Amino acid sequence: MATIFSDVLTQLRKDSGFATAYSFYHANGGAPVLKVSYRKYLMMEQGKILPVFDRLRRLSFALRLPAKSTQYNCLIIAWLRTMAGEDNYRDVLEPVISPKAEEKAGSPLHSALKKSLAGNKYFMTPAQLAAVASSFDTYICFVAMSAETGVYTVDELGKSLGLKKAAAIKAVKTLAGAKIIKEEKKGACLCPMAAYSSIEAPSLQLIAPELRLKLMQYERQLSASGNTEWSGGCILRADSAVFRGYMPLLQMSVDAATTYGITHKTDKSALYMVEGQITRLRNF
Repeated sequence: MATIFSDVLTQLRKDSGFATAYSFYHANGGAPVLKVSYRKYLMMEQGKILPVFDRLRRLSFALRLPAKSTQYNCLIIAWLRTMAGEDNYRDVLEPVISPKAEEKAGSPLHSALKKSLAGNKYFMTPAQLAAVASSFDTYICFVAMSAETGVYTVDELGKSLGLKKAAAIKAVKTLAGAKIIKEEKKGACLCPMAAYSSIEAPSLQLIAPELRLKLMQYERQLSASGNTEWSGGCILRADSAVFRGYMPLLQMSVDAATTYGITHKTDKSALYMVEGQITRLRNF
C-alpha cells in the first residue's frame, strides 16, 4: 500500500531521470553507497517500509536534490507526514515547519527544461567514475570520447589530446574495462554513452573523499590549460534563505548548456567547460 513518502520518493526518482527503481539503485552504486539492500529500497517505493532518518541524506544525494530546494523539502516533509501520521503532523509539526519549508516552484520553462534534460540521460556508476579518475590521461580521454559518437583510433585520440601513444592506449584500456568505451575494431573505439543527451556522474557527496579531490584536481588542471571565452559575475547583498531559490535556476542554466552539445567534429568544434559558482563573501 502506497504512502505519502513512497509516492513522493517514486516521483522524485522519475523526475531525476531514473525510469525504474532498479536503475536508480544500481546506477548509484547499490548497497555499498545507499547502505540498504535493493529489496528494502523497493519496499520503500512500495510503501511497505519507511527508511530510518539516517537514510534520507543519502537518498537526497542519490536523487540529485539540491539542499533546501523545493524538491528536497518535499522529500523530508513526506517522511515526516508518513512517520508522524497526518493528524500529528498537522497539529504538532506543521506549525513549526511549514513557514520555512515552502518555497516557490520554478517557472514553467524551468520545469520543461528539467524534464527535457532528464529524458535521455546516462547515469554513470561509482565504479565507472573511479575508472575515469584513475589518471589525468584517462580523465581527458573520457571527456573527449563522451562527446563523440563516431569511431576514433587510439592514434587519432592521442594526437587530438596531446597524449603519447602509450598513455592513450593505457587510458583507452582502462575506460574499456569499465564499459565506458568499447572497441569497434582493432585499435579503434567509440563511447556508447555519447549518444545520450547528457551524462551525469554520481553525487559527489556519495563518493570517497579522495576520489572527489582527484576529480576536482583534474577539472582545475583541464580548465587551467584552456582559454577563457567569457566571464561574468556580480556582487550583491541578499537574504540567504531567499537567495537559495536562485540556486536551482543557476544549476538549470548550467545544465542547459548541454543542449548546445554536438557529437561529431566540425571545422569550429572544441571542448568547452561551463561552470556556475556562488561564493559567500562575508556575513553582513
